[in-house]
Amino acid sequence: MARWTNDRWVSTMHRVVNPTVKEGPPAEADGRDRRQSMAFFHQPNWNAEIKVLDVCLAGGEAPKYEPVRSGLYLMAKFRATTR
Repeated sequence: MARWTNDRWVSTMHRVVNPTVKEGPPAEADGRDRRQSMAFFHQPNWNAEIKVLDVCLAGGEAPKYEPVRSGLYLMAKFRATTR
């Protein structure tokens, strides 16, 4: 979203933390001893061009990002995690 919005929308730091168990029935009886999280990732079509949207540029403002192709950009990100 940062690339599309010229950094108007950026990712926030996030994490999953188990909640503290309060008084009451044993935690394992009602599932409070664990927490589950599910990630959802969405990627545009492989050949889609990702570039700053015109509506996200103020008059005379230059894009902070060069246009990229979705699939090639994603693969570069994957490769960067294995070096």
